[in-house]
Amino acid sequence: MQKITLLFLCSFCTTTAFSQFYFSDGFYSLDNIACPFDTLQTVQYPGGWTIYQTLDGNWDGPVDSTRCISAELVGVFGSIRIHLGQIDPEKPLFLRARASILTDLNDLGPNNLNQADAYAFVTNPSATPVFGTGCVQDLCTGLIIGIGTPGDTRFHTGVSSGNNFPQTTLDFSTCFPSEYFSGQRLKELILKYTFPADAVLDGAYLHVNYLGISELFIPPGLVNEVKASAIHYNAITGEYDVNVSEAAPFSFSDNYLLQYTAPTFPSAQNPSFVIGSIDPNSAEQETINLTVSQFQVLEIQPFTYLSGDLVAGSDSLRHQVNLVNEGGDLCLNFVDFVVGGGDEYRHSSGSINMNNAFSCMKFVDGSALRVMKGATLHYGNAGTGMLALCANSSIILERDATLYFDGILNLAECNDALPPQQIYMDLPPGARLIFTDRARLTNRFSQGQQMLLNVRMLGGTLDDAALAPEDRALIHRIYPEPASAFADNVAVAPNPFADVLTLRYLSAGTEKITLRWADMNGRIAGEQQLAAEKGMNEWQPGVPQAAGVYLLTLEAGAGTCTMKVVKVGR
Repeated sequence: MQKITLLFLCSFCTTTAFSQFYFSDGFYSLDNIACPFDTLQTVQYPGGWTIYQTLDGNWDGPVDSTRCISAELVGVFGSIRIHLGQIDPEKPLFLRARASILTDLNDLGPNNLNQADAYAFVTNPSATPVFGTGCVQDLCTGLIIGIGTPGDTRFHTGVSSGNNFPQTTLDFSTCFPSEYFSGQRLKELILKYTFPADAVLDGAYLHVNYLGISELFIPPGLVNEVKASAIHYNAITGEYDVNVSEAAPFSFSDNYLLQYTAPTFPSAQNPSFVIGSIDPNSAEQETINLTVSQFQVLEIQPFTYLSGDLVAGSDSLRHQVNLVNEGGDLCLNFVDFVVGGGDEYRHSSGSINMNNAFSCMKFVDGSALRVMKGATLHYGNAGTGMLALCANSSIILERDATLYFDGILNLAECNDALPPQQIYMDLPPGARLIFTDRARLTNRFSQGQQMLLNVRMLGGTLDDAALAPEDRALIHRIYPEPASAFADNVAVAPNPFADVLTLRYLSAGTEKITLRWADMNGRIAGEQQLAAEKGMNEWQPGVPQAAGVYLLTLEAGAGTCTMKVVKVGR
Protein backbone atom coordinates (compact mmCIF):
# COMPACT_ATOMS: atom_id res chain seq x y z
CA MET A 1 0.00 0.00 0.00
CA GLN A 2 1.39 3.35 -1.00
CA LYS A 3 1.75 6.08 1.57
CA ILE A 4 1.70 9.80 0.94
CA THR A 5 4.67 12.13 1.14
CA LEU A 6 3.51 15.71 1.58
CA LEU A 7 5.61 18.53 0.21
CA PHE A 8 4.39 22.00 1.05
CA LEU A 9 6.13 23.89 -1.72
CA CYS A 10 6.67 27.34 -3.07
CA SER A 11 9.12 30.10 -3.82
CA PHE A 12 11.51 28.75 -6.45
CA CYS A 13 11.64 29.48 -10.16
CA THR A 14 13.58 27.50 -12.72
CA THR A 15 13.33 27.22 -16.47
CA THR A 16 10.95 24.57 -17.77
CA ALA A 17 11.00 25.49 -21.43
CA PHE A 18 11.62 21.82 -22.21
CA SER A 19 9.01 20.08 -20.05
CA GLN A 20 6.09 17.69 -20.14
CA PHE A 21 3.06 18.04 -17.91
CA TYR A 22 1.78 15.61 -15.31
CA PHE A 23 -1.07 17.89 -14.35
CA SER A 24 -2.47 21.15 -15.68
CA ASP A 25 -5.65 22.98 -14.72
CA GLY A 26 -6.68 26.45 -15.87
CA PHE A 27 -9.93 26.36 -13.83
CA TYR A 28 -12.05 26.81 -16.95
CA SER A 29 -15.21 25.09 -15.67
CA LEU A 30 -17.45 24.81 -12.62
CA ASP A 31 -19.40 21.93 -11.14
CA ASN A 32 -22.83 22.93 -9.82
CA ILE A 33 -23.40 20.43 -6.99
CA ALA A 34 -24.89 20.02 -3.55
CA CYS A 35 -22.57 21.26 -0.85
CA PRO A 36 -20.79 18.19 0.64
CA PHE A 37 -21.12 19.73 4.11
CA ASP A 38 -24.78 20.79 3.85
CA THR A 39 -26.79 19.05 1.14
CA LEU A 40 -29.56 21.64 1.46
CA GLN A 41 -27.25 24.17 -0.20
CA THR A 42 -25.86 24.29 -3.74
CA VAL A 43 -22.30 25.36 -4.53
CA GLN A 44 -20.14 25.88 -7.58
CA TYR A 45 -16.70 24.26 -7.34
CA PRO A 46 -14.02 24.35 -10.04
CA GLY A 47 -14.21 21.05 -11.92
CA GLY A 48 -12.67 18.27 -9.84
CA TRP A 49 -11.96 20.48 -6.80
CA THR A 50 -13.40 21.15 -3.33
CA ILE A 51 -13.36 24.50 -1.51
CA TYR A 52 -13.49 24.37 2.29
CA GLN A 53 -12.23 25.52 5.67
CA THR A 54 -11.37 23.41 8.70
CA LEU A 55 -11.92 24.00 12.37
CA ASP A 56 -8.26 23.49 13.34
CA GLY A 57 -6.49 24.98 10.30
CA ASN A 58 -5.12 21.62 9.14
CA TRP A 59 -5.85 20.80 5.51
CA ASP A 60 -7.02 17.32 6.62
CA GLY A 61 -8.73 18.52 9.81
CA PRO A 62 -12.45 18.49 10.63
CA VAL A 63 -14.33 20.54 8.04
CA ASP A 64 -16.21 23.65 9.11
CA SER A 65 -19.66 22.46 8.04
CA THR A 66 -21.19 25.90 8.58
CA ARG A 67 -19.43 27.23 5.47
CA CYS A 68 -20.47 26.25 1.96
CA ILE A 69 -18.07 28.35 -0.13
CA SER A 70 -18.83 28.84 -3.80
CA ALA A 71 -16.79 30.07 -6.79
CA GLU A 72 -17.71 31.79 -10.05
CA LEU A 73 -16.16 31.97 -13.52
CA VAL A 74 -14.63 35.23 -14.73
CA GLY A 75 -12.62 36.43 -17.70
CA VAL A 76 -12.67 35.71 -21.41
CA PHE A 77 -10.33 32.74 -21.14
CA GLY A 78 -11.76 31.47 -17.89
CA SER A 79 -10.50 31.31 -14.29
CA ILE A 80 -12.37 31.37 -11.04
CA ARG A 81 -12.85 33.85 -8.28
CA ILE A 82 -14.04 33.33 -4.72
CA HIS A 83 -15.80 36.10 -2.83
CA LEU A 84 -13.89 36.20 0.45
CA GLY A 85 -16.88 37.53 2.33
CA GLN A 86 -18.07 33.88 2.43
CA ILE A 87 -15.21 32.65 4.58
CA ASP A 88 -14.31 32.84 8.24
CA PRO A 89 -11.26 35.16 8.25
CA GLU A 90 -9.91 33.40 11.32
CA LYS A 91 -9.53 30.10 9.44
CA PRO A 92 -7.43 29.28 6.34
CA LEU A 93 -9.10 28.64 3.00
CA PHE A 94 -8.30 25.43 1.09
CA LEU A 95 -8.79 24.35 -2.51
CA ARG A 96 -8.16 20.61 -2.76
CA ALA A 97 -8.10 18.46 -5.89
CA ARG A 98 -10.46 15.51 -5.70
CA ALA A 99 -9.06 12.02 -6.23
CA SER A 100 -11.06 11.73 -9.45
CA ILE A 101 -8.76 14.14 -11.32
CA LEU A 102 -5.54 12.60 -9.97
CA THR A 103 -6.26 8.90 -10.35
CA ASP A 104 -5.35 8.56 -14.03
CA LEU A 105 -2.21 10.70 -13.97
CA ASN A 106 1.09 9.19 -15.06
CA ASP A 107 3.67 8.21 -12.47
CA LEU A 108 6.47 10.66 -11.81
CA GLY A 109 9.60 9.65 -13.69
CA PRO A 110 12.42 8.49 -11.42
CA ASN A 111 15.50 10.67 -10.88
CA ASN A 112 13.96 13.76 -12.39
CA LEU A 113 13.39 17.42 -11.63
CA ASN A 114 9.81 18.62 -11.50
CA GLN A 115 8.23 22.06 -11.47
CA ALA A 116 5.07 23.22 -9.71
CA ASP A 117 3.42 26.53 -10.64
CA ALA A 118 0.28 28.16 -9.28
CA TYR A 119 -1.03 31.61 -10.20
CA ALA A 120 -3.54 33.64 -8.19
CA PHE A 121 -4.19 37.13 -6.85
CA VAL A 122 -6.48 39.05 -4.55
CA THR A 123 -8.35 42.18 -5.63
CA ASN A 124 -7.85 44.18 -2.45
CA PRO A 125 -4.45 44.79 -0.78
CA SER A 126 -6.15 44.68 2.62
CA ALA A 127 -7.02 41.04 1.89
CA THR A 128 -3.42 40.04 1.10
CA PRO A 129 -2.83 36.63 2.74
CA VAL A 130 -0.38 36.04 5.54
CA PHE A 131 3.00 34.63 4.46
CA GLY A 132 5.52 32.71 6.51
CA THR A 133 5.59 29.62 8.71
CA GLY A 134 3.84 30.90 11.83
CA CYS A 135 0.56 29.10 11.09
CA VAL A 136 -0.86 25.63 11.60
CA GLN A 137 1.25 22.93 9.92
CA ASP A 138 4.04 25.50 9.56
CA LEU A 139 2.35 26.95 6.50
CA CYS A 140 0.35 30.14 6.13
CA THR A 141 -0.06 30.49 2.39
CA GLY A 142 1.30 28.11 -0.23
CA LEU A 143 0.96 25.08 -2.44
CA ILE A 144 0.75 21.59 -0.93
CA ILE A 145 1.77 18.61 -3.03
CA GLY A 146 1.34 15.02 -1.90
CA ILE A 147 3.45 12.32 -3.56
CA GLY A 148 2.64 8.65 -3.03
CA THR A 149 5.80 6.63 -2.36
CA PRO A 150 6.65 3.12 -1.12
CA GLY A 151 8.20 4.62 2.01
CA ASP A 152 7.03 6.28 5.19
CA THR A 153 4.91 9.41 5.23
CA ARG A 154 6.95 12.62 5.26
CA PHE A 155 5.44 16.00 6.09
CA HIS A 156 6.88 19.36 5.00
CA THR A 157 5.68 22.93 4.97
CA GLY A 158 6.44 26.12 3.05
CA VAL A 159 5.39 29.69 2.27
CA SER A 160 4.64 31.59 -0.90
CA SER A 161 7.01 33.84 -2.75
CA GLY A 162 4.53 36.70 -2.65
CA ASN A 163 7.15 39.00 -1.13
CA ASN A 164 8.94 38.98 -4.51
CA PHE A 165 5.86 40.17 -6.39
CA PRO A 166 3.28 42.97 -6.12
CA GLN A 167 1.43 42.82 -2.83
CA THR A 168 -1.74 41.23 -4.20
CA THR A 169 0.01 38.62 -6.39
CA LEU A 170 0.05 35.07 -5.04
CA ASP A 171 2.17 33.18 -7.57
CA PHE A 172 3.94 30.05 -6.34
CA SER A 173 6.71 28.37 -8.32
CA THR A 174 8.96 25.61 -7.06
CA CYS A 175 11.05 22.65 -8.11
CA PHE A 176 11.16 19.24 -6.44
CA PRO A 177 12.97 16.01 -7.30
CA SER A 178 11.60 12.56 -7.82
CA GLU A 179 13.56 9.70 -6.34
CA TYR A 180 15.23 6.63 -7.80
CA PHE A 181 12.31 4.22 -7.48
CA SER A 182 9.25 3.75 -9.69
CA GLY A 183 5.63 4.13 -8.62
CA GLN A 184 5.77 7.75 -7.39
CA ARG A 185 2.41 9.42 -7.96
CA LEU A 186 0.72 12.75 -7.34
CA LYS A 187 -1.78 12.00 -4.57
CA GLU A 188 -2.68 15.44 -3.23
CA LEU A 189 -2.81 18.97 -4.66
CA ILE A 190 -3.93 21.66 -2.24
CA LEU A 191 -3.82 25.45 -2.26
CA LYS A 192 -3.88 27.13 1.15
CA TYR A 193 -4.55 30.81 1.87
CA THR A 194 -4.49 32.33 5.34
CA PHE A 195 -5.88 35.84 5.74
CA PRO A 196 -5.27 38.32 8.55
CA ALA A 197 -7.82 37.83 11.31
CA ASP A 198 -8.78 41.52 11.16
CA ALA A 199 -8.93 41.69 7.34
CA VAL A 200 -12.00 43.27 5.73
CA LEU A 201 -12.90 40.54 3.25
CA ASP A 202 -16.37 41.65 2.22
CA GLY A 203 -16.13 42.82 -1.39
CA ALA A 204 -12.66 41.28 -1.87
CA TYR A 205 -12.04 38.35 -4.23
CA LEU A 206 -9.44 35.64 -4.56
CA HIS A 207 -8.78 34.84 -8.23
CA VAL A 208 -7.25 31.41 -8.94
CA ASN A 209 -5.95 31.15 -12.49
CA TYR A 210 -3.75 28.10 -12.91
CA LEU A 211 -2.00 25.13 -11.31
CA GLY A 212 0.43 22.89 -13.14
CA ILE A 213 2.97 20.17 -12.39
CA SER A 214 5.58 19.48 -15.06
CA GLU A 215 8.71 17.40 -15.55
CA LEU A 216 11.85 18.58 -17.29
CA PHE A 217 11.78 16.94 -20.71
CA ILE A 218 15.57 16.76 -20.78
CA PRO A 219 16.59 14.58 -17.81
CA PRO A 220 18.92 16.23 -15.28
CA GLY A 221 22.54 15.22 -14.98
CA LEU A 222 22.97 12.69 -12.19
CA VAL A 223 25.85 13.33 -9.79
CA ASN A 224 26.72 10.13 -7.93
CA GLU A 225 30.47 10.69 -7.52
CA VAL A 226 32.96 13.56 -7.72
CA LYS A 227 36.29 12.55 -9.25
CA ALA A 228 39.18 15.00 -9.20
CA SER A 229 42.43 14.64 -11.12
CA ALA A 230 45.45 16.77 -11.97
CA ILE A 231 43.46 18.83 -14.51
CA HIS A 232 41.20 20.05 -11.69
CA TYR A 233 44.04 21.29 -9.47
CA ASN A 234 44.00 25.02 -8.76
CA ALA A 235 47.57 26.12 -8.13
CA ILE A 236 46.43 29.42 -6.60
CA THR A 237 44.23 27.90 -3.90
CA GLY A 238 45.89 24.50 -3.64
CA GLU A 239 42.47 22.84 -4.01
CA TYR A 240 40.71 20.75 -6.66
CA ASP A 241 37.75 22.40 -8.46
CA VAL A 242 35.26 20.07 -10.18
CA ASN A 243 32.23 21.66 -11.83
CA VAL A 244 28.93 19.84 -11.43
CA SER A 245 28.82 19.39 -15.24
CA GLU A 246 32.08 17.39 -15.05
CA ALA A 247 30.66 15.25 -12.25
CA ALA A 248 27.72 14.40 -14.56
CA PRO A 249 29.60 14.07 -17.88
CA PHE A 250 26.76 12.63 -19.96
CA SER A 251 24.25 15.38 -19.21
CA PHE A 252 22.70 17.58 -21.90
CA SER A 253 21.11 19.93 -19.38
CA ASP A 254 22.18 22.63 -16.94
CA ASN A 255 20.00 20.94 -14.31
CA TYR A 256 21.67 18.44 -12.00
CA LEU A 257 20.62 16.05 -9.27
CA LEU A 258 22.77 14.94 -6.35
CA GLN A 259 21.64 11.33 -6.52
CA TYR A 260 20.66 8.89 -3.80
CA THR A 261 22.15 5.54 -4.83
CA ALA A 262 21.85 3.35 -1.72
CA PRO A 263 19.63 0.26 -2.19
CA THR A 264 17.56 1.16 0.89
CA PHE A 265 14.61 3.53 0.93
CA PRO A 266 15.83 7.10 1.70
CA SER A 267 15.57 8.01 5.39
CA ALA A 268 17.61 9.59 8.15
CA GLN A 269 18.68 6.07 9.15
CA ASN A 270 19.65 5.21 5.57
CA PRO A 271 21.59 8.12 4.03
CA SER A 272 23.47 7.93 0.76
CA PHE A 273 26.87 9.55 0.14
CA VAL A 274 28.27 11.05 -3.03
CA ILE A 275 32.01 10.43 -2.59
CA GLY A 276 34.69 12.89 -3.63
CA SER A 277 37.96 11.21 -4.61
CA ILE A 278 41.33 12.08 -6.17
CA ASP A 279 43.02 10.10 -8.92
CA PRO A 280 45.65 9.13 -8.03
CA ASN A 281 44.84 9.18 -4.34
CA SER A 282 46.98 11.27 -2.03
CA ALA A 283 48.52 10.42 1.33
CA GLU A 284 47.80 14.03 2.38
CA GLN A 285 44.32 15.38 3.07
CA GLU A 286 43.21 17.38 0.04
CA THR A 287 40.25 19.68 -0.60
CA ILE A 288 37.80 19.01 -3.45
CA ASN A 289 35.25 21.66 -4.42
CA LEU A 290 32.08 20.66 -6.26
CA THR A 291 31.19 23.95 -7.97
CA VAL A 292 27.84 25.15 -9.30
CA SER A 293 28.07 27.96 -11.85
CA GLN A 294 25.70 30.59 -13.20
CA PHE A 295 22.63 29.15 -14.99
CA GLN A 296 23.19 25.74 -13.39
CA VAL A 297 20.59 24.25 -11.02
CA LEU A 298 21.51 21.63 -8.43
CA GLU A 299 18.70 19.74 -6.68
CA ILE A 300 19.51 17.36 -3.85
CA GLN A 301 17.56 14.14 -3.36
CA PRO A 302 16.47 13.42 0.22
CA PHE A 303 19.12 12.11 2.60
CA THR A 304 21.94 12.51 0.06
CA TYR A 305 25.21 14.02 1.31
CA LEU A 306 28.75 14.74 0.12
CA SER A 307 31.73 13.00 1.71
CA GLY A 308 35.43 12.64 0.96
CA ASP A 309 37.15 9.37 0.16
CA LEU A 310 39.69 8.04 2.61
CA VAL A 311 43.16 9.54 2.41
CA ALA A 312 45.63 7.00 1.01
CA GLY A 313 46.91 4.78 3.81
CA SER A 314 44.33 5.94 6.37
CA ASP A 315 41.32 4.13 7.72
CA SER A 316 39.73 7.28 9.24
CA LEU A 317 41.00 10.54 7.69
CA ARG A 318 39.01 11.68 4.66
CA HIS A 319 39.56 14.30 2.00
CA GLN A 320 37.48 17.47 2.41
CA VAL A 321 34.62 17.96 -0.07
CA ASN A 322 32.97 21.38 -0.23
CA LEU A 323 29.85 22.41 -2.12
CA VAL A 324 30.67 25.78 -3.70
CA ASN A 325 28.02 28.03 -5.23
CA GLU A 326 29.50 30.33 -7.87
CA GLY A 327 26.24 31.72 -9.26
CA GLY A 328 23.95 28.71 -9.55
CA ASP A 329 20.63 27.84 -7.94
CA LEU A 330 20.47 25.23 -5.18
CA CYS A 331 17.04 23.83 -4.42
CA LEU A 332 16.33 22.20 -1.04
CA ASN A 333 12.83 20.86 -0.53
CA PHE A 334 12.64 17.80 1.63
CA VAL A 335 14.96 17.33 4.58
CA ASP A 336 18.42 18.08 5.93
CA PHE A 337 21.44 18.41 3.68
CA VAL A 338 24.10 17.47 6.19
CA VAL A 339 27.62 18.90 5.95
CA GLY A 340 30.15 17.24 8.26
CA GLY A 341 33.73 16.18 8.77
CA GLY A 342 35.12 19.70 8.43
CA ASP A 343 33.52 20.18 4.99
CA GLU A 344 31.91 23.47 4.02
CA TYR A 345 29.18 25.04 1.98
CA ARG A 346 30.89 28.04 0.36
CA HIS A 347 28.83 30.81 -1.14
CA SER A 348 30.25 33.24 -3.70
CA SER A 349 27.01 34.07 -5.55
CA GLY A 350 23.75 32.48 -6.65
CA SER A 351 20.89 31.38 -4.43
CA ILE A 352 19.65 28.71 -2.05
CA ASN A 353 15.94 28.14 -2.52
CA MET A 354 14.14 26.60 0.43
CA ASN A 355 10.53 25.65 0.01
CA ASN A 356 9.35 24.63 3.47
CA ALA A 357 10.05 25.39 7.10
CA PHE A 358 12.32 22.38 7.49
CA SER A 359 14.36 22.59 4.30
CA CYS A 360 17.64 22.56 6.10
CA MET A 361 21.40 22.74 5.85
CA LYS A 362 22.80 21.01 8.91
CA PHE A 363 26.43 21.54 9.92
CA VAL A 364 28.14 19.02 12.22
CA ASP A 365 31.64 17.93 13.33
CA GLY A 366 33.65 21.05 12.55
CA SER A 367 31.88 21.96 9.31
CA ALA A 368 30.86 25.49 8.37
CA LEU A 369 28.68 27.69 6.22
CA ARG A 370 31.14 30.13 4.64
CA VAL A 371 30.18 33.33 2.81
CA MET A 372 33.16 34.35 0.69
CA LYS A 373 34.82 37.75 0.68
CA GLY A 374 32.46 40.45 -0.62
CA ALA A 375 29.63 37.95 -1.30
CA THR A 376 26.00 38.16 -0.15
CA LEU A 377 23.86 35.19 0.84
CA HIS A 378 20.11 35.35 1.44
CA TYR A 379 19.38 32.29 3.58
CA GLY A 380 15.75 31.32 3.93
CA ASN A 381 12.66 32.73 2.27
CA ALA A 382 10.08 34.70 4.23
CA GLY A 383 10.58 32.51 7.28
CA THR A 384 11.11 29.19 5.49
CA GLY A 385 14.33 27.26 5.56
CA MET A 386 16.37 26.13 8.54
CA LEU A 387 20.05 26.40 9.36
CA ALA A 388 21.06 23.83 11.98
CA LEU A 389 24.35 24.54 13.74
CA CYS A 390 25.60 21.63 15.81
CA ALA A 391 28.48 21.36 18.27
CA ASN A 392 31.84 22.50 16.80
CA SER A 393 30.24 23.90 13.64
CA SER A 394 30.07 27.58 12.69
CA ILE A 395 29.19 30.35 10.29
CA ILE A 396 32.21 31.95 8.64
CA LEU A 397 31.76 35.41 7.14
CA GLU A 398 34.84 36.61 5.31
CA ARG A 399 35.68 40.31 5.04
CA ASP A 400 32.87 42.40 3.52
CA ALA A 401 30.57 39.35 3.31
CA THR A 402 26.85 39.68 4.11
CA LEU A 403 24.45 37.06 5.43
CA TYR A 404 20.76 38.02 5.39
CA PHE A 405 19.06 35.44 7.57
CA ASP A 406 15.36 34.93 6.81
CA GLY A 407 14.65 31.46 8.21
CA ILE A 408 15.01 29.43 11.39
CA LEU A 409 18.40 29.15 13.11
CA ASN A 410 18.47 26.00 15.22
CA LEU A 411 21.26 25.69 17.81
CA ALA A 412 21.86 22.24 19.31
CA GLU A 413 24.61 19.77 20.15
CA CYS A 414 22.97 17.17 17.86
CA ASN A 415 24.55 14.53 20.08
CA ASP A 416 22.95 13.54 23.38
CA ALA A 417 26.27 12.20 24.66
CA LEU A 418 27.84 15.67 24.67
CA PRO A 419 27.67 18.06 27.62
CA PRO A 420 26.27 21.54 26.90
CA GLN A 421 28.21 23.27 24.12
CA GLN A 422 28.34 26.75 22.56
CA ILE A 423 28.47 28.02 18.97
CA TYR A 424 31.06 30.69 18.10
CA MET A 425 31.56 32.81 15.01
CA ASP A 426 33.65 35.84 14.05
CA LEU A 427 32.34 39.06 12.52
CA PRO A 428 35.36 40.62 10.77
CA PRO A 429 35.60 44.17 9.39
CA GLY A 430 32.99 44.89 6.73
CA ALA A 431 31.04 41.69 7.40
CA ARG A 432 27.30 41.96 8.10
CA LEU A 433 24.96 39.50 9.80
CA ILE A 434 21.36 40.70 9.40
CA PHE A 435 18.26 38.98 10.76
CA THR A 436 14.91 39.79 9.11
CA ASP A 437 11.58 40.22 10.88
CA ARG A 438 10.59 36.67 9.90
CA ALA A 439 13.80 35.05 11.16
CA ARG A 440 13.69 32.83 14.22
CA LEU A 441 16.33 31.50 16.63
CA THR A 442 15.81 28.48 18.85
CA ASN A 443 17.96 26.39 21.20
CA ARG A 444 15.12 24.21 22.49
CA PHE A 445 16.90 21.01 21.35
CA SER A 446 20.20 21.91 23.03
CA GLN A 447 21.29 20.41 26.33
CA GLY A 448 19.38 22.31 29.01
CA GLN A 449 18.52 25.00 26.45
CA GLN A 450 21.87 26.69 27.19
CA MET A 451 23.40 27.01 23.73
CA LEU A 452 23.89 30.54 22.38
CA LEU A 453 25.19 32.04 19.16
CA ASN A 454 28.35 33.73 20.42
CA VAL A 455 29.52 36.41 17.98
CA ARG A 456 33.00 37.83 18.29
CA MET A 457 32.65 41.48 17.26
CA LEU A 458 35.81 42.09 15.26
CA GLY A 459 34.68 45.09 13.23
CA GLY A 460 31.59 43.78 11.45
CA THR A 461 27.91 44.65 11.89
CA LEU A 462 25.30 42.54 13.66
CA ASP A 463 21.70 43.68 13.12
CA ASP A 464 19.24 41.69 15.22
CA ALA A 465 16.75 44.50 15.91
CA ALA A 466 13.97 42.80 13.93
CA LEU A 467 14.08 39.63 16.03
CA ALA A 468 11.63 38.86 18.80
CA PRO A 469 13.15 39.66 22.23
CA GLU A 470 13.32 36.00 23.23
CA ASP A 471 15.21 35.15 20.02
CA ARG A 472 17.53 38.15 20.37
CA ALA A 473 18.45 36.85 23.83
CA LEU A 474 20.09 33.81 22.20
CA ILE A 475 22.77 36.00 20.61
CA HIS A 476 25.78 36.90 22.77
CA ARG A 477 28.14 39.58 21.50
CA ILE A 478 31.78 39.10 22.52
CA TYR A 479 33.89 42.25 22.37
CA PRO A 480 37.70 42.17 22.53
CA GLU A 481 39.09 44.05 25.51
CA PRO A 482 41.10 47.21 24.65
CA ALA A 483 44.74 47.24 25.73
CA SER A 484 45.70 49.35 28.72
CA ALA A 485 48.08 51.38 26.54
CA PHE A 486 45.81 53.51 24.34
CA ALA A 487 48.21 53.51 21.36
CA ASP A 488 48.06 49.70 21.22
CA ASN A 489 44.35 49.96 20.25
CA VAL A 490 45.10 52.02 17.12
CA ALA A 491 46.59 50.77 13.85
CA VAL A 492 46.90 52.00 10.26
CA ALA A 493 47.66 50.00 7.10
CA PRO A 494 49.33 50.09 4.70
CA ASN A 495 52.08 52.48 5.70
CA PRO A 496 53.38 53.92 3.41
CA PHE A 497 50.17 54.20 1.35
CA ALA A 498 49.27 55.66 -2.05
CA ASP A 499 45.53 56.37 -2.11
CA VAL A 500 43.61 54.43 0.55
CA LEU A 501 44.52 54.13 4.20
CA THR A 502 42.70 51.83 6.61
CA LEU A 503 42.42 52.91 10.25
CA ARG A 504 41.47 50.39 12.95
CA TYR A 505 40.50 51.32 16.48
CA LEU A 506 39.43 49.04 19.32
CA SER A 507 37.00 50.94 21.53
CA ALA A 508 35.65 50.14 24.98
CA GLY A 509 32.30 51.75 24.13
CA THR A 510 30.46 54.27 21.99
CA GLU A 511 32.51 57.45 21.58
CA LYS A 512 33.31 60.30 19.18
CA ILE A 513 36.67 60.31 17.44
CA THR A 514 38.63 63.22 15.98
CA LEU A 515 41.28 62.57 13.33
CA ARG A 516 43.76 65.31 12.55
CA TRP A 517 46.45 65.36 9.85
CA ALA A 518 49.47 67.66 10.19
CA ASP A 519 52.63 67.98 8.09
CA MET A 520 56.07 67.84 9.65
CA ASN A 521 55.98 71.63 10.17
CA GLY A 522 52.82 71.33 12.30
CA ARG A 523 50.45 72.76 9.67
CA ILE A 524 46.99 71.16 9.74
CA ALA A 525 46.33 69.21 6.50
CA GLY A 526 42.88 67.86 7.36
CA GLU A 527 40.47 67.00 10.16
CA GLN A 528 37.58 64.52 10.39
CA GLN A 529 34.98 63.44 12.96
CA LEU A 530 34.13 59.73 13.32
CA ALA A 531 31.78 57.73 15.54
CA ALA A 532 33.15 54.59 17.18
CA GLU A 533 31.09 51.68 18.48
CA LYS A 534 32.10 49.21 21.16
CA GLY A 535 34.56 46.69 19.75
CA MET A 536 36.74 46.84 16.67
CA ASN A 537 36.09 49.78 14.33
CA GLU A 538 37.50 50.17 10.85
CA TRP A 539 37.44 53.24 8.59
CA GLN A 540 39.02 54.48 5.39
CA PRO A 541 39.32 58.14 6.32
CA GLY A 542 39.93 61.08 4.04
CA VAL A 543 43.65 61.62 3.40
CA PRO A 544 45.74 64.63 2.29
CA GLN A 545 46.08 65.09 -1.46
CA ALA A 546 49.82 65.77 -1.54
CA ALA A 547 52.45 63.09 -1.03
CA GLY A 548 54.61 63.48 2.03
CA VAL A 549 55.23 62.56 5.64
CA TYR A 550 52.36 63.36 8.04
CA LEU A 551 51.52 63.12 11.70
CA LEU A 552 48.07 61.51 12.15
CA THR A 553 46.53 62.17 15.55
CA LEU A 554 43.54 60.24 16.89
CA GLU A 555 41.71 61.81 19.83
CA ALA A 556 39.10 59.82 21.76
CA GLY A 557 37.55 59.88 25.17
CA ALA A 558 39.88 57.10 26.22
CA GLY A 559 43.06 58.81 25.09
CA THR A 560 45.14 60.33 22.30
CA CYS A 561 47.89 58.97 20.08
CA THR A 562 49.94 60.31 17.16
CA MET A 563 51.47 58.22 14.37
CA LYS A 564 53.85 59.03 11.54
CA VAL A 565 52.21 58.14 8.21
CA VAL A 566 53.78 58.34 4.75
CA LYS A 567 51.75 59.10 1.62
CA VAL A 568 53.63 58.23 -1.56
CA GLY A 569 52.98 59.57 -5.06
CA ARG A 570 51.18 57.49 -7.65
